[in-house]
Amino acid sequence: MSKCLIVINYLAGDSDLVSEEKLIALYSRQHDVTVKRIRYQEDTWSPDGYDIIVACGGDGTFNRTINTVTDPNQIIIYYSFGTFNECAKTRKIKGHDYIQLIEYAKANKGFIGYVAAAGSFTPLGYIVPSKEKKKEGTNSYFKRILSQYIVYNIPAKVNIDGEEFEDKYTLIMVLDSNRCFGFKFNHLYKENDGLVHVLLIKSPGEDSKKNRRKIFGPLFRSFFIGFRKEINNKNILFKAAKNVNIKLEEKTPFDVDGDKKMYDEINISVVQPTNKIYIGNFDEVMK
Repeated sequence: MSKCLIVINYLAGDSDLVSEEKLIALYSRQHDVTVKRIRYQEDTWSPDGYDIIVACGGDGTFNRTINTVTDPNQIIIYYSFGTFNECAKTRKIKGHDYIQLIEYAKANKGFIGYVAAAGSFTPLGYIVPSKEKKKEGTNSYFKRILSQYIVYNIPAKVNIDGEEFEDKYTLIMVLDSNRCFGFKFNHLYKENDGLVHVLLIKSPGEDSKKNRRKIFGPLFRSFFIGFRKEINNKNILFKAAKNVNIKLEEKTPFDVDGDKKMYDEINISVVQPTNKIYIGNFDEVMK
């Protein structure tokens, strides 16, 4: 009998909704099931020896799973039980038990589920404690918005399919999704089109009340109005891309699917998984 590892990240925002009984009942029909519960940040797990890995958690859980399970013979099934669940919400799972993930973005040697971003507001993805996310849900992020309304001044060279853009930016975002920060703003997104989308918002200079007022318009235009076509003006660039290279003057913190990672250079392109990856309908395994 094949072996199945069920990983439940109980640090994720909505993990208390997971029904272990339903999961075990569903997968023990055809597999020998082991359950691994993640309750502390230092808890780890290994896919070695398993044929199927079932992961329950948020966007960070999905990211860590696709970066951990790389054997082409192993199957990944992911159920979204995080606070925002941007990876799963981007894909049209309603009406299906599972959908197969045909492509995702590669960032240097790792993979991203939906976003890599640096600058204004992006620390919200990784500074909120797990206990707060579980207790307060999305409010744990929203109550910190004003504290993260900061003007960044990030010097960067961004090469988008051979076209180079060099400036100082308050926000750098590469998105393989129609949504981020809870906002469904990327109306150009299409599943399995081989593209990511790049959002660059230029910096007006140092962080000050005056400059915070200056970035309000570009941020509002980006996230509340959104994009139905590519744009390149004095404040905003939004563009589709097959390959993106970002060079920074120093190591800079990026929010990658809700986890903090440091880059001084990042190469992003769309690739096809070497193994089979599915997103499951979480309604089927809820309490």
